[in-house]
Amino acid sequence: MKFSRSIVSFALLATLGTGAAFAHGTPQDDAGKSGAPAFSEVSKDGKYVKRSDLPKDNDAVKELRAHYNEADTNRDGKVDKGEYDAYVNKASARPQNQN
Repeated sequence: MKFSRSIVSFALLATLGTGAAFAHGTPQDDAGKSGAPAFSEVSKDGKYVKRSDLPKDNDAVKELRAHYNEADTNRDGKVDKGEYDAYVNKASARPQNQN
């Protein structure tokens, strides 16, 4: 009886551990899917991004730099993580204009 409880306990712990590992996923934010750097990579304090924080040499955030005021939906002069992810994901969902 004690042996079967051990197996059940082990199986339960293994299942919970596996679920936690899958829940964490990759360290990249949703922005990483579009080729844009993760919010944590461009934010100096982890709370918001200023236009000057955005890299000039990254094509994925070039549009965000050009339309910074559009990304700042609450008009506080800063783009927080939610605004950043929403804008980057919206931009990556648009069909690319190929010439």
